[in-house]
Amino acid sequence: MGENGFEVGSEVVIMTVHDVAEYLRLSEAKVYKMANEGHVPALRMGKSWRFKRELIDEWIRRETELALHDSK
Repeated sequence: MGENGFEVGSEVVIMTVHDVAEYLRLSEAKVYKMANEGHVPALRMGKSWRFKRELIDEWIRRETELALHDSK
């Protein structure tokens, strides 16, 4: 098991809402809201949400680039 989430092999890390909240330093309620509204890449599995860390990292890069572009 990695620092955050469940590590499969050496590349793929699947994270829970709790993991993502800690990783992004947000509340779990905020992560649930963002997932429900489609603002963060997530997969609904029954009543649970799962997040691929690689997709979260890509999302952060995109959002950062957009914020920097919009501030110009």
